Amino acid sequence: MQRLANAPDRPTYLALQQEIAEQLNMTVRNVRHLMRAWQTKGVDGVVRQERSDRGERRLDEDWSDYILETYRAGNRGGRRMSRAQVAVRVTARALEIGDSHPPSRASVYRILQSEIARQAQQQRSRSIGWQGETLILKTREGLEVEVKESNQVWQCDHTRVDLLVVDQVGEVLGRPWLTTIVDTHSRCIIGINLGMEAPSAVVVCCRVSHYFSFHLKLFFRLEGLECLRCLSLRVE
Repeated sequence: MQRLANAPDRPTYLALQQEIAEQLNMTVRNVRHLMRAWQTKGVDGVVRQERSDRGERRLDEDWSDYILETYRAGNRGGRRMSRAQVAVRVTARALEIGDSHPPSRASVYRILQSEIARQAQQQRSRSIGWQGETLILKTREGLEVEVKESNQVWQCDHTRVDLLVVDQVGEVLGRPWLTTIVDTHSRCIIGINLGMEAPSAVVVCCRVSHYFSFHLKLFFRLEGLECLRCLSLRVE
């Protein structure tokens, strides 16, 4: 600042101003502001004061509530509202109530950032199945498994059937259990079991073994037909 004040002429002053702006990594306009503050307040005008509310949100609580409620209401019941649309609503609301200093678009985005992240996390935890073109499952441990082909992941489900089973004399035995094993990718039913046994690993293993035994029998049957066909062709 003293170098600028001691400049002998206008060209030298402008050259020094440009040089100081490059050294401080700021614009020439900011250098002029610093020079003006130094001339009026001295060194105190040049030293940047630390904000007492640095790092805290300086937005009115009513505006924060309005932004969050607008976004939540706009994304309820199958409707979709983006952050930009919320910012437009905020501007219109400010004009309606006569607020000359409404929240900026960046402030709206900052407030909605945590809300969008929370909704995305809830959606990921609830959505079991296809997400776009990718099939992702989430385990109890929080691991995400991407299913790319059939027979990669099977899912087992046990359901209490809403029926009562009675014996030959009419005595109620209870409600049966329906156990289903489904291929996650193709949604093909691998095996089912309807019985009075409670869900257990034994029931699941029986259904899986039934699946493999059936396909092995089918495989050998087809292999036998293929052999007979080959023999008939040779005889002919």
